[in-house]
Amino acid sequence: MWGDPMAVDIEQHDAIKRRLRAKNVRFTDIAAEVGCTASLVTMVSQGHRSHEDVENTISRHLQEPKATLWPSKHFEEAQQ
Repeated sequence: MWGDPMAVDIEQHDAIKRRLRAKNVRFTDIAAEVGCTASLVTMVSQGHRSHEDVENTISRHLQEPKATLWPSKHFEEAQQ
């Protein structure tokens, strides 16, 4: 998993979904806000795809840095 920056992390994805749900935010809400599909939001949350606007929107809703949400994708940011 360390070698693949786009590896799917289902546990992290589930944690993101639960935390968003606790704030009454669904992936469809993120998709509408960004102007993309809910399936893209899912793929980004899983770490399978990158999309800066989706990542930024999830990060903002959870009030947590992207490097914490997806450490394998934002390794440089996590090191700072």
